[in-house]
Amino acid sequence: MSSRFAKRSKQRKVNRILNTLIAIVFALILFFGWKWLFANDRSVKETNTSPQLVEVETNESEANEQPSEQPSEQQENNEKVEETVVDDPNSNVIREIVNPSWQPIGTTQSEPHVTTYDKNSVDWKEMIDAISYATGISSSDLIVWFIGNGGSPNHAVATVSKKDKTEHYKVFIEWVTNEGWKPTKVQQLKEIERRP
Repeated sequence: MSSRFAKRSKQRKVNRILNTLIAIVFALILFFGWKWLFANDRSVKETNTSPQLVEVETNESEANEQPSEQPSEQQENNEKVEETVVDDPNSNVIREIVNPSWQPIGTTQSEPHVTTYDKNSVDWKEMIDAISYATGISSSDLIVWFIGNGGSPNHAVATVSKKDKTEHYKVFIEWVTNEGWKPTKVQQLKEIERRP
């Protein structure tokens, strides 16, 4: 009888150890799975990048040869565009464009504005129009991977690409009262970020 008791006691210890090891392996799978899925984008953002400022130059001699005395509005806008090229190999950003001459796209919505991320809403369509305006990609040639809150109710961020997936962008937009969505910054990406 003592051998049966000892055998059961030993079996319980073995079962307890095996169950503990299974729980540890399961916890490790969850931890690394979570880290792989959700922390991958954040680690790219947290890396310290050293962007270099590249000034977009306009050819002054061509501007002077034009018959009109005033430079065209297009040339004035090009002089204000700020383009930053990121040389960090760990960064997903190729270049960043900030154009202060970007204007709100206009709106049919009334104030107070409430941002809606529903694909069938007027707000969604206007956000797509602003993204299209900033990237230069027509809305029919645009794949929207993500549009979400950009840090406040009047700011949004989107990850988009061309339908052929050759160009990927992260676009930051803000709501201007009674005027609609306005692009504030465009980042050209090496690969698609599904979440900002």
